[in-house]
Amino acid sequence: MAYSGNVGEITFNALKVVDHAFRRCRLPAQAITSEMHSYALDSLSFLLSELANIKTPSWCIEKVILPMYQNQPVVSLPLGTIDVLNLNYRVLQLLSGTTVTTSTSYTVSFSSATVVNTIGITWSAAAVAVNFQVSDDGSTWNTVGSSSDVAAAGDITWTDISGALAYAYFRITSASPIVYSAITIGNMPQEIPLGQLSRDSYVNQSNQVFPGRPSSYYYQRDLPKPIVRIWPAPFVAAEQAQLILWRHRQIMDTNNLQQEVEVPQRWLEAIINGLAAKVAAETPSVDINLVPMLEQRAAASVQRAWDGDNDGSPIQINPGIGVYTA
Repeated sequence: MAYSGNVGEITFNALKVVDHAFRRCRLPAQAITSEMHSYALDSLSFLLSELANIKTPSWCIEKVILPMYQNQPVVSLPLGTIDVLNLNYRVLQLLSGTTVTTSTSYTVSFSSATVVNTIGITWSAAAVAVNFQVSDDGSTWNTVGSSSDVAAAGDITWTDISGALAYAYFRITSASPIVYSAITIGNMPQEIPLGQLSRDSYVNQSNQVFPGRPSSYYYQRDLPKPIVRIWPAPFVAAEQAQLILWRHRQIMDTNNLQQEVEVPQRWLEAIINGLAAKVAAETPSVDINLVPMLEQRAAASVQRAWDGDNDGSPIQINPGIGVYTA
């Protein structure tokens, strides 16, 4: 017996998902028009967006490093943020060494092999794409990370090096001039969780711009981007610290039928069933008597998908805790 040898490699683009959904509505391929494809793609977007109102899909949990600026308590979160799962204040052990700079590079040589975990760049002009490299001898370099963050003059960008090891030399390099006012490198990150405030608790602070080390935050679902209001307002030392955000983000947009749908294989059945129920309600040629059956099938498969979408950790129940709605 011959097996494929492949596991988890089957992918479905939006066209396949849409076509399967219409077939479950018992429509032949020749009956599906371009207009039907168009509103089915819209319905797919509605379906994927709606999942964010139920739970947090495990693949949509993302870590983001945010900068802080002196006396600025309002921090904008990345577009597509649904919820703040954790927010930590992180400080670094700052590193220094002998530096050599050119217009396109910044090189640090340490007195002994040193781990660099995090790099911060305060830009004096628009940010450019940079690479982070390490070396034992200052001549042979290995690239260990990169950054292509968009930033304007005055902005700070932070990058973590995954799996960083100790080297005698560290370098930031780019194909374009690196125009900066400060570069911060550090290791041994230590994180302190921030406490979450309700709106009333934040508003009732007697001085919302009091400077200090931030210890709490209020999350506001604003448009076009949500924000957090941190308190106390960051003092000057906070510009060398970071906010570590673990966020629930939206599922990636599917802009055309050729793009893949950002769901794991185990969710495909639920998505196709859910889409079939939605397009059936909008398609006059679908037998109306099919709609209740499609909706029931969709609800069952979505529930099975949610039941299997967890990290396997022990459950902790805290009675009496509810969502703040005042």
